[in-house]
Amino acid sequence: MLPAHQHAFTDAPARVRELLAHHEERLTGLLALLSEPLTPWSLAARMEWNRPWAEIPYGSRTIAVSEAEAHVRRLVKLGRAEAVAGSDPVTYVAV
Repeated sequence: MLPAHQHAFTDAPARVRELLAHHEERLTGLLALLSEPLTPWSLAARMEWNRPWAEIPYGSRTIAVSEAEAHVRRLVKLGRAEAVAGSDPVTYVAV
């Protein structure tokens, strides 16, 4: 198989397990960051990326914010985070 961002691999079940573990690690890290209310942009800026946030081009930052928001929406769906009522822009916090 040939994934989008890495070299080819042959063991699809193992790759699925790796991806699931990666996403669970990411969610756990986001929960720690959400100990205080954060907007998706603020959350993305605090997340660990392959380079410092300041070195990420603006266009790529918007993609990172989309990724952060997708993860935080997953946390909301799991009942592990929630939107802060009345926040504008919306902020999220761990529950």
